[in-house]
Amino acid sequence: WKDSDAFNRFRGFDWMREPCRSCPEHEKDFGGCRCQAYMLTGNACNTDPVCSLSPHHDVVTAAITTGAADRVDELVFRNPRNSKRLAGRSRDGEIIATGRRWQ
Repeated sequence: WKDSDAFNRFRGFDWMREPCRSCPEHEKDFGGCRCQAYMLTGNACNTDPVCSLSPHHDVVTAAITTGAADRVDELVFRNPRNSKRLAGRSRDGEIIATGRRWQ
């Protein structure tokens, strides 16, 4: 934790690019989440796309729009039976190719 090059690289404020570097919130949010920045932009040094000031914020707004369009009517809780159904397999392992939602 203390000696990790990866962690130490993002400690402090010198690593920050704009808009984080001049943002009045950077002492509170420390530039956002490096994991989210890496996952959504491919570069951990980029501004966290969740921030509305990020040049990559459109990635997040697009995901929200897509998620809202694909909204599910009900939650399906995971258990052995539902896991097999969600994976498209019957209880005995047979592949189910019906394409319909399970109730």
